[in-house]
Amino acid sequence: MFDRRRLLRVIGYQSLASLMPPLFNPSITISADASMVEDAVVDDAVVETKMDPDRSKRTLLLCGGGKLPDSLLDVFCERGNASRGRLVLIPTASPRSDEGDYSPWLDLWVKKGWKDVMVVHANDRQMAMQDGFGAELREAQAVWIGGGDQSRLSQRYCGTDFLQRMLEWYNRGGVLGGTSAGAAVMSARMIAGGVDDPQFGEGFGVLPNVIIDQHFAQKNRIARLTKAVAQSNDVIGVGIDECTGWLLEGTRSKVIGEGSVHVIHGSGSIVVHQAGDAFIHIP
Repeated sequence: MFDRRRLLRVIGYQSLASLMPPLFNPSITISADASMVEDAVVDDAVVETKMDPDRSKRTLLLCGGGKLPDSLLDVFCERGNASRGRLVLIPTASPRSDEGDYSPWLDLWVKKGWKDVMVVHANDRQMAMQDGFGAELREAQAVWIGGGDQSRLSQRYCGTDFLQRMLEWYNRGGVLGGTSAGAAVMSARMIAGGVDDPQFGEGFGVLPNVIIDQHFAQKNRIARLTKAVAQSNDVIGVGIDECTGWLLEGTRSKVIGEGSVHVIHGSGSIVVHQAGDAFIHIP
């Protein structure tokens, strides 16, 4: 259920129910209406869903990069049961990871109180395809994918048994998170680069009907994401500001952190969700 009297800035929609009907579970209904105004009050909006019980256990936190506030990181730690759990870090998007220096990631997350923190990194695709690579995932409660260049993640892991095992782990109820490049790679049709004109690559496909963009307001990427959606079939765009997270838990979704999440439909219409807003996400 959405928070009562949540203020949303809605552009170009008569109701949230019209936001993305081709992409959502057809069982989803919304019992609220927002008129076509810049600021609309949503009162007692209810989301009803019917999903596989296993899928309802999944948790996904996608962050827009920048310095993530402790309050946002703490949400990820709480969902992963940090004091008792294992966190697997995938720092591959950063070139620094090839040097074997994982201290920036280890220092951050060890201080957050995880019982066990391990790094999974492949220096090249051949290493990622070796038998037993990523075995640390078996005992993991959570996986975090760091920022950098999402193409490095795509080139090394897409199509590997390791990625397939990670997706299966997530679908069984894993807690998965990523920031910047680690968020962008969650798409199937991934934005790999470009300033105003998007360049595409292959992503992990965690959210196959969504194209993620990050550093959104800070790097003025609205034109890039709008074009990416227009040039793709049956997708929406989700642009995440820095210091901001899009938290998806089973059938629910909300914005946490300090900025906004921007949802772009194929028509070019936009809905901007502020921190604390709850809204429908793609199952």
